[in-house]
Amino acid sequence: MNAHHDIFFGSLIEGHFDQLLERYSDSKKVIFTDETVFELWMEDLLTHHPLLHDAEIIQVPPGEENKVIEICHQVWHALSEYEIARNDLIINFGGGVITDMGGFIASTYKRGIDFINIPTTLLSQVDASVGGKTGVDLGGYKNQIGVFADPVAVFIDTKYHSTLPEDEIKSGFAEMLKHGLIQDAHHWSNLKVKINELDDGVSTALIRDSVYIKKSIVEKDPQEKGLRKLLNLGHTIGHGVEGTRLIAGEPIPHGFGVAWGILVEAAIAHEQDLLSQKAFSEIQALIQENYPTPSLSENDILSIMALIKNDKKNRGHELNFTLLKSIGEAVFDQVVPTKTVEACLRRIMQ
Repeated sequence: MNAHHDIFFGSLIEGHFDQLLERYSDSKKVIFTDETVFELWMEDLLTHHPLLHDAEIIQVPPGEENKVIEICHQVWHALSEYEIARNDLIINFGGGVITDMGGFIASTYKRGIDFINIPTTLLSQVDASVGGKTGVDLGGYKNQIGVFADPVAVFIDTKYHSTLPEDEIKSGFAEMLKHGLIQDAHHWSNLKVKINELDDGVSTALIRDSVYIKKSIVEKDPQEKGLRKLLNLGHTIGHGVEGTRLIAGEPIPHGFGVAWGILVEAAIAHEQDLLSQKAFSEIQALIQENYPTPSLSENDILSIMALIKNDKKNRGHELNFTLLKSIGEAVFDQVVPTKTVEACLRRIMQ
């Protein structure tokens, strides 16, 4: 895996995208997208990039509920029918579901073909499209099937934010908050100011700061043997909440799950005498103001705990967390008693 792939910020039209496509002038190209992005942005993409005029386009239904192996089977069959070879190219054009699943499809088809990510949501720009994790869900378990595989390049253009609902912007912003919390208190402070001005958009500069925090961690530990586990902050609880709502047929934006996960896991860190009351109160105030926690039922709590106990980050039967020591510093491989996790989950979200 090459964790040093190129990431380009700015207009797709004015950047290096066409230059990269020229390297594949003798190759077939496939654009993998969902129906929503196809309707909103495909004409724009094809109009401005003539080298894609002959590309095959594969559309799938939007939504996390479609990030499953059955959809991958359909796409693999389509690639075979198009006679896509190992020297051809897949362009993943969409949000995190598309970049996660498209990267998995590309990296496993004929043992791996090149792919490019053009993320169209804030969440996928700061998280899913960067870092080399690909995969699909298995029932209520997020990203349970997948491989590490890097794109040739990632192109981040904020113009795609113009068609995003407010909740999608806030969803991506939660991952940016996580980046500040785990490694950069100054970034956290900048985001605290910006979160009240999301109607004005999120600047490329802030996005770049978040991406570089993640990229610097991934480059040191591309396959999550140690340091990269810092990026799991909020995700153990968050994936449990997401999975529970997915099973119930009421999916939530990933970033909202992460925000609630950050809050519960901050409570756990405080309970474990890692995080000060002052830092916890600052995190709690920001999360609850901008990501109001739902009131979960007893069945929801039991379902979340069941998913957490089977989380892929656990070690045996021990619940394993990344926890905060302060704003800007986190530690990984923290074993937490089940009763503490459940108590904090109930206190925050029931």
